[in-house]
Amino acid sequence: MSDEFLSLSRDKWRELPAGGETLGRTYSGDLLSLDGASLMAHWRRMNEAAVVPDVRGWFHCLYGDVFAGRRVVEVGSGFGFDGISFLARGAHWTFSDLVLDNLNVVRRVVESLGLGERASYLHVENERSFAGLKGGPYDAVWAIGSLHHAPFDIARTETLDLLRHLKAGGRWIELTYPYERWLREGSLPFSEFGKRTDGERTPWAEWYDLEKVKRRLFPSRTTTILDFTTGGGNFGWVDLRVDELNPEAGQSPEVSLMGYPATALNQASLKALPGEWRLVCSPNIWWYAMSIGLEQATQKLGSLPFPGLGYAVDLEIDVQSGSVGVVLADENPDSFVGRERILDARPSTHRVTVLTYDAGKPVQLLVRNTIHGVASQVRIRSASLRFAA
Repeated sequence: MSDEFLSLSRDKWRELPAGGETLGRTYSGDLLSLDGASLMAHWRRMNEAAVVPDVRGWFHCLYGDVFAGRRVVEVGSGFGFDGISFLARGAHWTFSDLVLDNLNVVRRVVESLGLGERASYLHVENERSFAGLKGGPYDAVWAIGSLHHAPFDIARTETLDLLRHLKAGGRWIELTYPYERWLREGSLPFSEFGKRTDGERTPWAEWYDLEKVKRRLFPSRTTTILDFTTGGGNFGWVDLRVDELNPEAGQSPEVSLMGYPATALNQASLKALPGEWRLVCSPNIWWYAMSIGLEQATQKLGSLPFPGLGYAVDLEIDVQSGSVGVVLADENPDSFVGRERILDARPSTHRVTVLTYDAGKPVQLLVRNTIHGVASQVRIRSASLRFAA
């Protein structure tokens, strides 16, 4: 984490949401200047706004019994609305935050409520601070609206350090900004997207979907418990069980397919341009239009880090007219090795992942027309091959 980015992030996140949307934002330094009674009165007012059912109350209800008696580390504790709620229901909670004033506010509130016996604190001074985490092993990592405010590589470093302190079978629970929200906000650079979502001083906000969260946890193997959007599509919720921990295996390999061999099929028109493929399919339904050979890419990717992994291709596709299917296959195009994804025409870009059913190597990525009488038109903006846990 660069010193400049860390400084910008600390300056931003000393100002936090004051519970609900109606109360705006509050600086933790201002709260620390209050006497004990005034601080508790102000915090209770914010907490009442935070724990209503359509803000935080629904997940406090969902996870209250799950966390009772368990050890949980929270990434980005803010004013402690979540952790203090779960402490009161029997959890052992570690609060962590970039901003020391935030932690000091939480500590004063926790002590005033008589919950300090099961609480601990970690000041995140740099991207490797979680390597020195104490109090584990932990049953869960709770990252509600925090990790998406750092670039992927920084968040991945923190993620791998956190995984080293998580029990096998533990939970990874995260609130994100979904890809669809990023599209709706204008597909801005992440340095600008944060300003749109959280105000002018926000240095970064990055979209995530389920597969991108799993990529950050890779090569640990996970099972999806929950994956949905909430808040009118403004937030994503991902709850994973981490079945097999392997944070020592290093960076997740990924191979861009742009520039690899691609072949037009069945009278389709295919143009390879800098940074994209443009495809016009035959108007016959189910006719294959394009094959991207994967043998060179799988060789470059290398051997599986551990048994049981599959393969995935992440794509960004504009379907300008018609409808297309995207699927992984072996040598025989009719022998699919994963589930086909059907993509209809729409004004915005599709961000889609196609996966193999098991660890068998895919030989080709196929695109085919899936609508009768329409020559579907497609622009493939990016495609990359990786392992999938």
